[in-house]
Amino acid sequence: MSVRLPAWATGSAARLALGLGGSTAFLVLFLRNADFHQVGRAFTEVSAWWIGPALVVYFAGIAARAWRWHWLLLHIQHIAWWRLFPIVAIGFGVNNVLPLRAGELVRAHVLYQRHEISRLSGLSSIFMTRVYDGLMLTFFLVIGVIMSLIGFQGMNDAGDELTGAMAFLVFGITGAFLVFGAIARRPADAERVIGRILSRLPGQAGREWTWLPPLITGMSAQANRRQVIGALVASLIAWTLEALMYWMVGQAFNLDLPFPVYLLVAAAANLLITAPSTAGGVGPFEWATKATLLIWLPTVGGLGIEDAEATAVAFAAILHGLVIIPISFVGLLALWVFQVSPQRRLMRGES
Repeated sequence: MSVRLPAWATGSAARLALGLGGSTAFLVLFLRNADFHQVGRAFTEVSAWWIGPALVVYFAGIAARAWRWHWLLLHIQHIAWWRLFPIVAIGFGVNNVLPLRAGELVRAHVLYQRHEISRLSGLSSIFMTRVYDGLMLTFFLVIGVIMSLIGFQGMNDAGDELTGAMAFLVFGITGAFLVFGAIARRPADAERVIGRILSRLPGQAGREWTWLPPLITGMSAQANRRQVIGALVASLIAWTLEALMYWMVGQAFNLDLPFPVYLLVAAAANLLITAPSTAGGVGPFEWATKATLLIWLPTVGGLGIEDAEATAVAFAAILHGLVIIPISFVGLLALWVFQVSPQRRLMRGES
């Protein structure tokens, strides 16, 4: 049985054009100073022995994300992490082949089909996983910047861009985390206040906001300390494993860089892919990875400028391929096995 994806999963032409424009701009920046002969040579020097173990570590990180989702859904339904794993993979797979984060919508729909959890509650819980991602990536930024300031293993200053991003995100992500916690602890008050704000919008007076309760339910794990701690631990494990996978790819290139550099690569690349781009974050991911590596490859890594540029380009290309291709295959295979046929009613606000 073939899998049908609805019109809402592919997005409008205008938003698609914006994504293509964003990806193109970042890819131009990514390849602007590249010597393709040297880039090709960097590819040939990669040790394939590290690639298999790196993929095992990466998929272990995906399993940790499924375990985190288990914690965030526990107040609604107890679902084992291994039952959530293929649904998480579906989200990654669809995100990597369709623009505009369509995978999040498909993931919420599959959760409804498989476990009868409201689509809106599922979507809200998925949004909370992104908040936890932001929290962990900000934590990585803090660690990496501090290590650079104290000169850990010869690291030089991370620069104003990463330091400024760290300062901004520390306040922004922490504030968001606290706000969602307050909403979860007092859902009735939150529903009343949000409904009052929405009713002040033009033409919305007197309208009933029936979609608010399931959305608040989806984030209500924030009211339970045990669930919050479980989700935090799972998030830390997931992102540490992903950073370890980056380090292993670095070993395949024989890069002599300290581990905090890879924490900063993970933070910069994954935070930047929230920018408008095509599916899979192609463009922003590569550029952020290259730009971060080039802070340390000529100094700590001991490479000349041209060699550092070529190595960073090859590293970013291989790393992103490993991050998106295998999980996309697994996710789309799971989508086919589940025989998912999403309907338009999700976008009409039905739970």
